[in-house]
Amino acid sequence: MNKFSTILFYAAIPTVFNVQMRDNAKKLGDEITINVGDPPVLTGRIPQEWIEMCEFLERSWQGDEGPIDDTGYRLRGVAIAFRHGERSPMKSANDKNACAPFREDDRRDFEQYRLLVGNEDFQFFLRHDAKFKTFPWAPSGSECSPGQMTAEGALQHVKLGKYMRSKYAGSNIFSQESHLNVSVTSSQFNRTFQSAIAFTSSFLYPSRASVPQIFVRASNFTFMCTNVNCQCDLAKQWRLRYEEEHANYFLKRSPEHLRIFAESLRKHPDFSWAIDPLQVVDVALGKYICRRRPLPCFGKESCLSYDFLNQLLNETSVRGKIMFDEGLRYISQKLHLVEAHGVLFHITETVRKLRKFAHTNIIQIFSGHDVMLAPLLRVMGVPFTDPPHYVSHLIVEFYEDVGNPSVKDALHLRFIYNGVDVTKNVIFCEMILKNGLCPAHQLEEFLHSRIFAPLGVVSMKEGVFSKDVCR
Repeated sequence: MNKFSTILFYAAIPTVFNVQMRDNAKKLGDEITINVGDPPVLTGRIPQEWIEMCEFLERSWQGDEGPIDDTGYRLRGVAIAFRHGERSPMKSANDKNACAPFREDDRRDFEQYRLLVGNEDFQFFLRHDAKFKTFPWAPSGSECSPGQMTAEGALQHVKLGKYMRSKYAGSNIFSQESHLNVSVTSSQFNRTFQSAIAFTSSFLYPSRASVPQIFVRASNFTFMCTNVNCQCDLAKQWRLRYEEEHANYFLKRSPEHLRIFAESLRKHPDFSWAIDPLQVVDVALGKYICRRRPLPCFGKESCLSYDFLNQLLNETSVRGKIMFDEGLRYISQKLHLVEAHGVLFHITETVRKLRKFAHTNIIQIFSGHDVMLAPLLRVMGVPFTDPPHYVSHLIVEFYEDVGNPSVKDALHLRFIYNGVDVTKNVIFCEMILKNGLCPAHQLEEFLHSRIFAPLGVVSMKEGVFSKDVCR
């Protein structure tokens, strides 16, 4: 676990100083302020869509999250599935100093944040699965390391937690009259574990007097399944096959001019391993755009351009949909249905619990990857750019019709992706109320009899998933 050397220094000083240090850490943690809305720093040359892909900290957010304006419906729960924060490319050389936050204010905020998560009060508040025992709680303040989240990536989730808290802190969810059930699930990667901690530090820790102790559970899969009814060990093999098919699609079916330029780009040492467009985007973001550096040149007169990257990003989105829609030709459809089923299964379990326990409110947090969100959005029918950018998040709000005597029909859902209400796009929300809510039983019916219909499975009775789907 990362701690300041100052904490180690104070450990040898009398107890009164330890107490003072803890108090200071709590104050610092409670008052971490991300400088949102400030003028972008040296991003004038970066197109808006790529500023969004990096999710620079100064970028302001305005979204549809929060209780609807209808007093007949009470907010009973919120589920949030998000991608981890900004990270270094999956394959790159270590650099000890290149990944420090760009702005001085952000560097100070990160030091405050590290002090908070190293504080024993916070570590008592947030417990975790033994599988995370050796995982650092915060990323390096300056080092770039392959696949590891940056300091700005952690601050992105502090920002997201503060934003979500501003939307829900005054809602019925945190009512003193109700019991609050909180679950946090993370895949077993440093970047997702650290994202869960950062988000929790600003979303839930300020309510530590009333919010129960938090436990971060480890998922064995990137698609957040922690139940035998959504477990599919073959999905890991399917994911590898999918990535091979992804690359082959680009090499055989994508526009020729994109393939030719991508091949030339591999002359640059940073891109020498990048065959798939997603790999090119990964390097461009992690080494250049999100580091606010100019795009590189290679050869005699060739330079990587935003025009090419825009075309590549469009191709990844189009390719993903085509491979899913073409069914048995690729593993994509089967894989994505199984991966989406993980989060959707746990959301339906929340619906069931809310019906059963009338005085319980629920918060679910899923800390994952772009490969968690993309299948989920694709199966739900929600349009998106593939890959979903850093800190992308899908919110599910659970509402109860307070005047409805039917236990089954009283619960409704609302879906919000990156601040935009997308309920009307969701494939199973065939009937939507005037207030924009989707009856929860439509999700349950979809999961029970329709989600795996393309695979010939029309009933999810006990044992069917492992017997007929995951095979």
